[in-house]
Amino acid sequence: MDKRKDAVKKVIAAMTVGKDVSSLFTDVLNCMQTENLELKKLVYLYLINYAKSQPDLAILAVNTFVKDSQDPNPLIRALAVRTMGCIRVDKITEYLCDPLQKCLKVEFF
Repeated sequence: MDKRKDAVKKVIAAMTVGKDVSSLFTDVLNCMQTENLELKKLVYLYLINYAKSQPDLAILAVNTFVKDSQDPNPLIRALAVRTMGCIRVDKITEYLCDPLQKCLKVEFF
């Protein structure tokens, strides 16, 4: 787990200094289904930045967004909802509307 987190941190660091790391989209996407909140945040940050350039691959993230938007942990739900709202890809926007609406209606106690 730590190796994956360290690798994604390096990818994000390269991304923030302007390097094109879009070729790593599939590898980063494979790290998305994790219980580690820090790793999940890093992957979601990457997706926000590169989903538009990789729309066909970005659609693979939809199921994880849906699952995370129903998580009992409010931080994970909020992260999923925020990330879904930030992704501006026509191909996946339609898939994200229903989970967003459900998440906004459900109250977790």
